[in-house]
Amino acid sequence: MKWQKADENTNEKPLLVVVGLGVSGQAACRWGLRQGYRVLGMDRSQEPPLRSVAMSLEAEGIRVRLGAHRLEDFLDAELVVVSPGVPVDTEVFRAVQGRGIAVVGELEWAWRSLKVPTIAVTGTNGKTTTTELVGTLLQAAGFRVFVGGNIGTPLAGWLADHWEDVGGGASAADLLDWCVLEVSSFQLDTAPTFAPDVGIVLNVTQDHLDRYESFDAYAASKFSLFKRRTCCVQTAVINKDDPVCRRWVSQIPASALFFSRSEPGAEAFTDGRILSVMDQRGVHHRFRLDRWALKGWHNLENLMAATLAALRCGVDPQKVQEVIDTFGPSPHRMEWLGTIDGVGFINDSKGTNVGAVIKALESCSQPVVLLLGGRSKKTEFRQLAPLCPKKVRAVVGFGETGPQAAEELSGHVATVVVGDLEAAFHEAVQRARPGDVVLLSPACASFDQYPNYAARGDHFRALFEQHKKKASQRSGRPEQGADAWIATGPP
Repeated sequence: MKWQKADENTNEKPLLVVVGLGVSGQAACRWGLRQGYRVLGMDRSQEPPLRSVAMSLEAEGIRVRLGAHRLEDFLDAELVVVSPGVPVDTEVFRAVQGRGIAVVGELEWAWRSLKVPTIAVTGTNGKTTTTELVGTLLQAAGFRVFVGGNIGTPLAGWLADHWEDVGGGASAADLLDWCVLEVSSFQLDTAPTFAPDVGIVLNVTQDHLDRYESFDAYAASKFSLFKRRTCCVQTAVINKDDPVCRRWVSQIPASALFFSRSEPGAEAFTDGRILSVMDQRGVHHRFRLDRWALKGWHNLENLMAATLAALRCGVDPQKVQEVIDTFGPSPHRMEWLGTIDGVGFINDSKGTNVGAVIKALESCSQPVVLLLGGRSKKTEFRQLAPLCPKKVRAVVGFGETGPQAAEELSGHVATVVVGDLEAAFHEAVQRARPGDVVLLSPACASFDQYPNYAARGDHFRALFEQHKKKASQRSGRPEQGADAWIATGPP
């Protein structure tokens, strides 16, 4: 089916149905409206936040229906666009597709309108940091860049915001040199033609097994990034140290470039002090890491991937060094909050799977009081067991999966279960000793008690600030709030 801008001179504009009214769904509604569609936005939730969203969309001329999905609401649609959180393997969507109505994701639909060179970043962990790094490197070189997708602004949102330009005779290519997108497996599952010029796969570890029938199905979703190109060879930037990536890379048609901490012959390699990366002409450039601010080997992997992609896109090596020297950590990703009574606090709310928690623990040299819990993704906390005797003083389980976390790790470390994050914070403070770190890296989704990981991280930060204020009042002196912390691996 061809999707074209609706003819506003016709009596009956074509119908666009958008399912899921989170950030990407709202962006899709507005992009569809600007293209001239009649737009129906749908969401199963009827909670007050969604009712507020519905009022805002309706004020713009978008119809909204909350509650259960009904087949009759889809039958007049020319196109159905789904948000990443919406599973399409359901009876309603099978029936819709059986009637010849296309069902695609917001990423796919928006990307078809873009026609700008694209870099896509995927993997289980590190996507956001790497996406932001790639965007920063390209911007430092003077390129006009959009950075978004699964973070920040959805692609449809950028198109809607620039409709007067891209719909008024200009094109996205007149406004952008590069589009840099974080993409999730859920987005790739509903993007049948999405094929970026450069694709980055950082790692593949257990995650979202509540949505996929097997781990292999999850891995296949990640590597589908490279199986849709019909012309011009894609460039694949791949983690050579990741066993799943090594296994899957042989099955893709893209031209592969590797980054590694163990093989000096890879196109990008680091020993923790110097980063060596090969550019598009085959010339190796060496970058100093003495001012690199992001702690942990996993962040050096992110840096290798981003730098390898950036040099292939023509970024000047001097600009790369400038970014390495100035790039800072993002909120909720191993975010150092400060020290209170000798105990450090780290907000890693973005650590929503066990693989992320492993990397977080490997980055800490101090004993850790670890906060685990939230909504399960069907992953196993026992994968943390080998690290617990070396790294963890105690585990505080909270939320829906707190009891499971405590049960699976009880033979390896002291554990306790509480109801929510506030109780977990106070329990961790009681158990931590001077020189320890309290680490929120929950290994779970936030949806049992929060709308997203950022809201959970914001709550953790607010609890820290309250604790700091009370400690200051007790001692009569201000507490330190943004000091450095000790990490294993590179400085």
